[in-house]
Amino acid sequence: QDAYLARVPLARAGTPLDAAEVVRWLALDAHYITGEVLRLDGGRWLA
Repeated sequence: QDAYLARVPLARAGTPLDAAEVVRWLALDAHYITGEVLRLDGGRWLA
């Protein structure tokens, strides 16, 4: 796990709460989003 976290810019593993916050954010009426892929990986895809 340490080797994986060394490659994650936020330096921590995601939690179920992280995913729940994204779902809550998307459920708000104020957002106008279609066809988007949201990566919940702590920025790893950038590294």
